[in-house]
Parts: sequence; C-alpha cells; structure tokens
Amino acid sequence: MVEKYLNKIVFVIEVIVSAALVILSVLALISLGVQIIDITVDGLSLSRTEFTLVISTVLEVFILIELFRIAIAYMMHRNVIPTVMEAALVAVARKFVIFEPKDGILPSAAALAALLLAIAISWWLLKKSNACELE
Repeated sequence: MVEKYLNKIVFVIEVIVSAALVILSVLALISLGVQIIDITVDGLSLSRTEFTLVISTVLEVFILIELFRIAIAYMMHRNVIPTVMEAALVAVARKFVIFEPKDGILPSAAALAALLLAIAISWWLLKKSNACELE
C-alpha cells in the first residue's frame, strides 16, 4: 500500500522534471531565435563572440533534448546508458567548441581531452562487454 503511493509520488516527480526540461528547451530555442534575428538585423556578420554564443546555445538545446530523452527512457524503464553517453559526448563537445581557457591553455585542454577520452573508453568498454545495446 505504501509502495503504491511512493510509486505515484516518484512518477509525479519524474513528470515534473520532464516538463521542466521541455520548458528549458523551449526557452533555449526562443533565445536561439532571438540571437538569429539579431544577427540577421545586424547584416549577417558574426564576431567570434557572437558565433561562440550561437553555437553554445545550439549545443545547449541538444543537451536539454538528450536529458529529456534520458528522462523518458527512465520513466519507461528502458536502458538509459546509451542516451547518457550521447549527452556526455555532446556536453564535452560543447566545451571544445566554446573553448576559452581561463588559467592556461594546456591544463584546460588536457582536462577536456581526458574527459573525452574517458567517455570514449567507457563507451567502448560498454559496447565490448555487451552490457548495453549502444547505437
């Protein structure tokens, strides 16, 4: 009996989190639309900063979509590992695209490279062990 109520509460929380991800995705898309309109009005010329901001926003939308896919797969009791790996790759790729080191280029680049290598090795090991079906 208690388990039934707890399952309902968990389901409600899952739906709320999924709805929040959809709202965040829509807001990010609106922000991207505004950025594109601003670029168009300014004569289609992009500075490096503007380009980085637009690409960063696009990748943020992709990350939010991947997080939503993870939430849906989780709610349907499906394997979420492939989607988590995809989201991790997109997140690290976003950092590479908007790469602006603060404390020095070598430590920042090495850290990002280590992250990318860790994700790649994890993905390879999971695929090799048949622990999950990776696409």
